[in-house]
Amino acid sequence: MGRKKELTAEQYGAIIYGYKRGDSYQKIADNVQCGKTTVHDTIKRFNNTGSAIPKKRCGPKPLFDSKAQASLKKFITQNSKNRRLTAHKIQELWIKKKKRKVSTITIRRILRKVGLRSCVAQAKPLISEDNKRKRLAWALERKDWTIAEWKKIVWSDESTFSQFSQGRSLRVWRVPEEEFDPSCLTATVKHSPSRMFWGCFSWHKMGPLVPLRESVKGQTYAKLLQKYAIPSLYKLVPRKQGIFQEDNALPYRSKIAADVRNASNIPVLPWPAQSLDLNPIENLWNEVDKKVRNLSNQPKSLEDLERKVKNGWRSIPLEYIQKLVKSMPH
Repeated sequence: MGRKKELTAEQYGAIIYGYKRGDSYQKIADNVQCGKTTVHDTIKRFNNTGSAIPKKRCGPKPLFDSKAQASLKKFITQNSKNRRLTAHKIQELWIKKKKRKVSTITIRRILRKVGLRSCVAQAKPLISEDNKRKRLAWALERKDWTIAEWKKIVWSDESTFSQFSQGRSLRVWRVPEEEFDPSCLTATVKHSPSRMFWGCFSWHKMGPLVPLRESVKGQTYAKLLQKYAIPSLYKLVPRKQGIFQEDNALPYRSKIAADVRNASNIPVLPWPAQSLDLNPIENLWNEVDKKVRNLSNQPKSLEDLERKVKNGWRSIPLEYIQKLVKSMPH
């Protein structure tokens, strides 16, 4: 049964008014719309203390007042090590520090109250200061681009898919705005038979997905440009307005690859180093990987992996890749 609703000051006053007027307890209860026991207790309290209104109940002192909450948040966010503590370990350290018992449930509740959630740490490469400046300059130069301009880009990249899902999700305590804070990131390691693929897409459609069965060197990439990338540039963007995007991987910067681009006279989007996260195709790779991992029958061989990755690539809807392109201004 829920706790009874507290009477208002006016209701308490009405009880005393009825009492002084000589009304019966039942009549007072009917007029005030409360129980006879409440009427009795109110009149008794009035006669004993001179006040009909009960004193506020004083509960135990809270474990975490505003000062303690701020202290806990500061403790968690002061370094990357503390952000990685489990709720149980936080509980142990807090009890040791404050000499006061507290449950892990309370710790989790207070952390949520101050805006901290246990989230999977994002993996992100370390970026040099020079490349940070170049990335910012690149973004500032294109911050006013319209969607019409982003529609002209043919996005390309390579990605490696593993036969077996590797690694585990590491959780850290953070507020939503700290998703890419260095202390909230984790490294990724892969140990599995794998296959590398090259692919591209634009606003208008998906491009080819090419399995790479040998290490990508300058000559390999030059052949890939001739056979897949350059033809895709004209197929994926109407009226030959396409601009080709590629990163700064060493094979891409080779002389033989540059000669192919120059001979074909294709426009290339300048690209800052260490900027995988700026390329929307990274989200596309993740979506394809998710489709493969959600299959009931996981890849049994590299050939089976290749088939499943290609099927995942072909199943990406147009609405999804257009959503990725729309995200570029942001």
